[in-house]
Amino acid sequence: MCPHRCKKPKPYLIITNISKRQNIRNLIQIGASFGVTTIFVVGQKSFNLDVNDSHGDDENKSSSDMPTAIVDGVRRGKMNIIRFDKLEECVAHIKSLPCCDTEQHEEKKLEDVGSNSIQKSNNHKPTIQIIGVEIDPSSVNLEQEPFTNSTAFMMGNEGQGMTSKQMSVCDGFVRISQYGGGTASLNVSVAAGLVLHRFFHWSRGDDVVVGHKT
Repeated sequence: MCPHRCKKPKPYLIITNISKRQNIRNLIQIGASFGVTTIFVVGQKSFNLDVNDSHGDDENKSSSDMPTAIVDGVRRGKMNIIRFDKLEECVAHIKSLPCCDTEQHEEKKLEDVGSNSIQKSNNHKPTIQIIGVEIDPSSVNLEQEPFTNSTAFMMGNEGQGMTSKQMSVCDGFVRISQYGGGTASLNVSVAAGLVLHRFFHWSRGDDVVVGHKT
């Protein structure tokens, strides 16, 4: 497991180029389940993120597409949903955010980062990494926990995967091992759940047992 750059690495989620409304809803809910407190949404114009939106004068009938279980948390500020028109604007915002709650690890040398970790930048100051979940020759197996610090995960489209533009802004990629003879593709929300679950345990320093002999 890689040494942490941050004392408390945080997960973020980037939602863009997702076709199905239900998958967007599921991604938001799964993110909340695994400690994501800020979700970045790029485009997705037809998805209504306004938790206070209602049908006319009937306040009991909401036209919001947000998962019901998340609405109260968004209203109370426990979860932030930030929308961008363009992916490059989202990336610039993410890279401008402080990576950690503490500054004392910022001068940590790059050679202290584990060999399996993803770290594209040569700057000693750590930034939030943008990691794509995609089957690619450069992808690192999720079981190797290739994390260095706070990370924003971006999923691919349900049918075509990640676009070349999405891939160009990523600092690296992870893939999810499969052991059966079925399709190589998982439902986008299922894949997000597996990745965020692994990151959650890594961020706490837990040892995750992949399997055991009987």
